[in-house]
Amino acid sequence: MMLSDQDIREAIKSGLLTIDPMRDEFIRASGVTLHLGRTLLKPVSDTVIDVKKGTLPDYQEIKLDTETAYTLNPGEFLLGHTHQKVTVGNSLGFLIEGRSTLARIGLTIVQTAMIVYPGHTDRAVTLELANHGPNPIKLYYRMKIARAAIFELKTPSTIMYDDYGKYKDQSGVGKPVFKDEVWED
Repeated sequence: MMLSDQDIREAIKSGLLTIDPMRDEFIRASGVTLHLGRTLLKPVSDTVIDVKKGTLPDYQEIKLDTETAYTLNPGEFLLGHTHQKVTVGNSLGFLIEGRSTLARIGLTIVQTAMIVYPGHTDRAVTLELANHGPNPIKLYYRMKIARAAIFELKTPSTIMYDDYGKYKDQSGVGKPVFKDEVWED
């Protein structure tokens, strides 16, 4: 069951969900608006990625501030993160998705990793930003970037992300971690 605005307020009040910083106007009819964080990572080209060997590209770090935007060109890809830190309790699910307004100009913020698992504690959510449109798009620190839909699990999860997750120690935008990516007999 997806949570309504009233349910979201109750989940926050009870401590099952924490979003920091949080304002009441971030809560929508059935979701929460999230904003873009300060740091972007731009993968440097010319590296052959090898998930089995753990080969990653180098990344250029880009810092946003309240005055400086980053121009995301058509076809360009970046990693970013939410300004808000999120904690998801064991009886909740959390799906992050792009905003319709930004999608209509070609910006996606999640390529495939839209689930934030129960037990994700006091961390930003990494975003996979891509410009699929024909025009450059300016990205600003704290701009409205995503929407989260929160839902109640049928039974509480006994597996908490921070007990096993490979990204549990990343505090801001996170580079990929290749761990057990290829199944071995």
